[in-house]
Parts: sequence; C-alpha cells; structure tokens
Amino acid sequence: MSNITPGHVRVFQAIRSQLYDNITLASCKINGEPGVAIIMIDEVGEGKIALMPLFVAITSSMEISFRDETGSSSGGGGPKDPRDAFRENKAATSPIPH
Repeated sequence: MSNITPGHVRVFQAIRSQLYDNITLASCKINGEPGVAIIMIDEVGEGKIALMPLFVAITSSMEISFRDETGSSSGGGGPKDPRDAFRENKAATSPIPH
C-alpha cells in the first residue's frame, strides 16, 4: 500500500525539472513551530500571487513512521555535507555483495 498519489508524483517531477522556475524554499510555521516548506508561487491576478505548499520539512513535534521502519533514531535529519548524502544514497542503492 502506498500513500503516494499521482499529484505527489507530478509535484516531485516539477521540483526536479528545470522547466519550472516558480518553485522555491520558504520559511513558514507548521502547527505554530518554525519550519521550512518547498512552495510553488503563481501569479493569479494583478498584484496577487498564490503560494502552494508542496512539501514541508519535519519539525521536532512531528511523529513520522514508514512502513516496515525499524531502528530509526531521533537524529538531526541526515548528512549536512552534500558529498555525504551522495555517498549514503549510493550505498543505499548499490547491490549487496554476495
């Protein structure tokens, strides 16, 4: 079972595409806590814009679980150095040696 909708897939593709220049990071509040969101900005009329939150960063009070998740920690949200993130992702997607 997956909670991923076709809308989520389209947003993910838009975020990764160079065709969209109206997607940005924005500081916000999530349930009253400081947060960050990836948003899409559209002009909807003369002098009016619409902000559509696409994804929000995890806050300290959120409880998130993934199917079959085991052994997660309350760590700091992953590697701070992009090179570390690349190495971790590569290791996670590499075939397991026999």
